[in-house]
Order: sequence, then C-alpha cells, then structure tokens
Amino acid sequence: MWSASHDTARWRAAEWFASLLAVVVGLALVVALVLTRTWAPSAAGVGDPYYPAAGGSGYDALSYTVDISYDPESGMLSGSTWVSLRAVQPLDVVHLDLLLRVSEVTVGGAPARFTQTGSDLAVRLATVAGLPANRAGAVVDLRVTYSGRPADLRFAGDDPVYGSGEELLICGEPESASAWFPSNDHPSDPATYDVTASVPAGLEAIAAGTLIGHGPDPSRPGNDAWHWTTDTPAPTYATMLAIGQYDVKTVPVVLAGVPRQAVYAVSESLPHRDRAMAWLEHSGAAVTALESHLGPYPATSLGGLVPGVEPAWGGLEVLGRPVYHRNLVGRDDVIEHELAHQWVGDTVTLDRWQDIFCNEALASYAEWLVGADAGGATPQQRFDDLYRKADRLNGFWAQKLSDPGTRGLFTRVYDRGPMVVQALRVRMGDEAFSRFFREWADQTGPRSLAQWRQAAQQASPVDVQPLLAAWLDGTTKVPATAENGFR
Repeated sequence: MWSASHDTARWRAAEWFASLLAVVVGLALVVALVLTRTWAPSAAGVGDPYYPAAGGSGYDALSYTVDISYDPESGMLSGSTWVSLRAVQPLDVVHLDLLLRVSEVTVGGAPARFTQTGSDLAVRLATVAGLPANRAGAVVDLRVTYSGRPADLRFAGDDPVYGSGEELLICGEPESASAWFPSNDHPSDPATYDVTASVPAGLEAIAAGTLIGHGPDPSRPGNDAWHWTTDTPAPTYATMLAIGQYDVKTVPVVLAGVPRQAVYAVSESLPHRDRAMAWLEHSGAAVTALESHLGPYPATSLGGLVPGVEPAWGGLEVLGRPVYHRNLVGRDDVIEHELAHQWVGDTVTLDRWQDIFCNEALASYAEWLVGADAGGATPQQRFDDLYRKADRLNGFWAQKLSDPGTRGLFTRVYDRGPMVVQALRVRMGDEAFSRFFREWADQTGPRSLAQWRQAAQQASPVDVQPLLAAWLDGTTKVPATAENGFR
C-alpha cells in the first residue's frame, strides 16, 4: 500500500539529515581553518626593516580622537584616546605604540585586557565578550586611558619632546605620536585626527589641522580647551602638540578654490615676533606657487608655527601647520619645502621608511621649481652646480638612495635626491615629466619607491630604468651621459 503522507515524512527526514550533515561539515571546516589558519598573527611592528617595532600589523587605523590635559608645573600629560580601526585580517590582538603608562583600555565600551612592553601596547580583543574580533573587515573602537611625563620618555632615535618652562613641543620624525597618544605610529597607515587639549588659562594648545574653537574647559575649572581636527588622512609623524604662550593669528586664505582660515602661531618667548608672523603669512602665496606644479592643495587647513624651543631639525611637515626652527625664519624656501610635503609626504605617504626618497627628493624638487618661478636658479643650474661640487661634499656619492639606512635617512635625499628628479625630467622631456610629477602628487595613501620607479617608466616615452638604477642604486659618481639625464 502506498501512502502520500508516509512518503512526505520520509522526504522531510532525509532533508533534515542532509541539513544536519551540512552544518556539521561547515563547523568542521571552520575548526580546521582556525587550527590551520594561513594568516600571520597580528604583531608589534608593521614589518619595516628600518624600524621593526614601529606600528602594528593586521589592521587599518581610521581615526584618532584625542582628549588630553597638560599641567606645565608637574609636566604631567593625561587623558584618553579613542582609536577607530578596521581589521584587515582575523584579529585577536591590536598592537599600538604608546610610551605613557596606560591605566585602562575598553573596546566597544567593555573592559579589555592589555599588556605594555616598552612602546608596544597590546590589546587583547579575544577577552572582550561578544566582540566579532575574528573577522576581517570588522570595525573596532578602542578607548585608551593613560598618563605620564613626556619629558621623562626615552626614544630609540631622536627625541621628539622639547620643553622649556611652560612651553612643550612634541614633534618629530620618524616617531613622536607615542609620546602623547596611542597610534599605529608608522607612515604606511595614515588616519584622521580630532584633538582636544586642555591647558591652564593663558596658555595656548596648538595641533594639526583646523581650529574648531577654544574657550573655558567646563570639566577642568581654570583651564582652556583647544579643539583641532583634520579630515585629510595623514601619517602620525605629521601631527604635533605645542603648548605655551603663543601669539596666534587667523588669516583668510583660499585653498583649492575654497575660502578657509589659516592659523599661524609664534612663541611669545621669541624676539622679533612680528617678523616671524609676517614670514609665516607667506604660506598662502607658497601654496599657490606649488599648485602650478603639484595640482590642487590636498589639505583643508593651512598655517605654521615657530616655537620658542629649538628642535633638532629645521622644519617638519605637520599637516596644514608645519613647524619651523626659529633660526630659519625668513627662509621662503623652507616654507615651500614643508608645504610641498602636504602633497608628497602627508597625502602621498611612505610605504616604508626606506622609501624616504619619495618624500624628501620630490619636496626638494618642488622647492627648486618654485624658486625658479620666482626668478632664482633654474633646476638645471642647481643640478649643474651640485654636480661640479659633488666630489668635495663628504660622502655625496657613497649613499645608496634606494636603501639609505637609518643613520643616513635624512641626508643625500635633499641634494642628490632632486638631482635624480631633474635628470629624469631631462630624459623624459618636460611635457611627459610634468604630467607624471603632477599625477604622482595627486594620489593618496602609502606608496613605495619601487612604485615611483615603475610609474616613471610607464609615463616616459623612453626607457628610464638605466638612469634610475645609476642614480638610485649606485654608490659611485654617476657618469655625465645623456642616458643618465645630462644635457
């Protein structure tokens, strides 16, 4: 006897068994994937051969919201930073860079376990209940609470913390962010910044980006809060914190066709402050001059700062607000160089520190171009003059520009570097070179020297690989041949 109801029941039982089998097989595959995962675990350091401990792998930092206070009497800096990041792989641990002592970390509002070893802050996402940490693409929000004296910190390289009396400057390259907020402190991971700094009334607190406002801090009686933001992703070394008594001036400017406000600051401890302020106001004209070669200005803020303290460098390309050594006030070429970095350095960032040529050589060449536009020596005249003097300059040809090493990171890229660019221009021809130079500066995010070489080759009507090999990879004097870009 055949029964329709009986046949249907057998079909449903078979379907249920097949579904159960599929679930079991799926779970087995997931377990097998976890046990034999092919991704590398997240690590302290992004893998930069020059600075192995810098940054952290496995994620892309999106934004930093920094809320700090500073007491100049004790030298204590304290506060919290919210870090928003996106996992680029299954992520169990987030490694951030911070030298100040951490007291608490929360993830999505829930407490998270962490360890701190040197500058490495390791936050264990797996300890946070309900967090989808093991999923690429997940957005994770952390809050880190911390405090300490920046003046007491010790760095592997140059010390980026400068202080004198009430004045504090935290600014430097290749590292500085770890002295005042947790971050992925490597140029390959640019992000946006929102900084609120609370300081005793009568002092100013200045950071990168646009000034949103300042006034009495309702949460800290007797303090003023200064609020700065950026909307252009930039590397961590392009941020800074300056606290002290500053003359601050706001000036209307037009950036990429949009009316905006430039903010300039000069330490009140400096003599001839009016001269320094007037010099900083040349920045608007410098941007206009640079735009003719690099394209529209990429940032939405502009300004400059001259501190009373004396950093170990002449200028540093803080996003929208470069910082300049007091002894260089009056040098328009310095303003032009640091503002050129707003394109090549702050917007087109480094993939690895070994690629420093892409920052300094290109900014130096943009400086050469603008100087020529103003009636100075042409790039070819500068090239010829340097080539004549090169043998008398210590180690001029000895450094390999494609692998300069940490000890020589910021040396020959400033003089032999722009010579390479001029030689490339001669070999490519003005039209092809100008198009290539502008297109390179119009990008965003990290790029390598290898990519720059490839882009130059693709943009050139002739083979430029031998020229680039001679200039970038060689450690002896480049022969003065047409193939090497000599006229």
